[in-house]
Amino acid sequence: MRLGWRLLAFIFIAAALGIVLAAFTPGGLTAGALALLVGSTVAGWCMLALDGRQPAALGFHLSLPAVGELAKGTALGVAVGLVVVGVMAALGVVSWTGQEGSAVAWVRGAAGALGFLLIPAAAEEALLRGYPLQAVGEAWGALVAVVVTSVIFGLLHLANPGVGVLAIANIAVAGLLLGVIYVRTLSLWWATGAHLGWNWAHGYLVDVPVSGLEVIDAPLYEGVTSGPPWLGGGGFGPEGSLVSTVVVLGATAALWWGPWLKPGEEALKSEPLMMDDIHTKAVEA
Repeated sequence: MRLGWRLLAFIFIAAALGIVLAAFTPGGLTAGALALLVGSTVAGWCMLALDGRQPAALGFHLSLPAVGELAKGTALGVAVGLVVVGVMAALGVVSWTGQEGSAVAWVRGAAGALGFLLIPAAAEEALLRGYPLQAVGEAWGALVAVVVTSVIFGLLHLANPGVGVLAIANIAVAGLLLGVIYVRTLSLWWATGAHLGWNWAHGYLVDVPVSGLEVIDAPLYEGVTSGPPWLGGGGFGPEGSLVSTVVVLGATAALWWGPWLKPGEEALKSEPLMMDDIHTKAVEA
């Protein structure tokens, strides 16, 4: 089956399953994200089965190392996200004001925010860095696959509040980072963790908008962005700032050409579609 038909089949299966699941679940962000996650995951499994691949080839291998990969990916996403905000704070375009709360409430909120943001992060990774990235990578190479899925990732945020040209470009740049993380690790656990860590760091740890949305709130303090929108991000949050562009591009380049990330044993055993292309061409380049 040619690439275009494979992608169309994936989209059809994912959309059909998502619509059916959404019809039997209550509304809300979590329910919608869960429907998208299940639809995209099952669609990916179906398409991989046509190529004689096991479900684990999608990138969500079920094993004990997956827990560590998710945790390390989350730490990576938090680190990159905090560097962005730290630079912005040093430039005077992010500050914080006090509000009511307690340390106990903060810790409980932190754990709840992680759980709340996990499903949407996993859903978006399954949708883009799952089967589509693999299929495009198998046909056209890892670099093209990362770029194509990143552009789509950016375009999917066009309807977000406070969006602008720089904001969409930065979402695409974040997609490059997430795509490179998958390419280097062959694990959607790593990519999901990085996605989760970035959103959690911005949305909860520093309490600023994430992609123009304020869906969670940390007690004790409230983050405020200021300055020109191209620097402070405006209502879109740090993802609308040029600081984000520079930091995330730097992190992406470091991970693409650096030796820090590599696939684990379980990821290699799952034999994803473009494993040979990635690890004989892209990674060794």
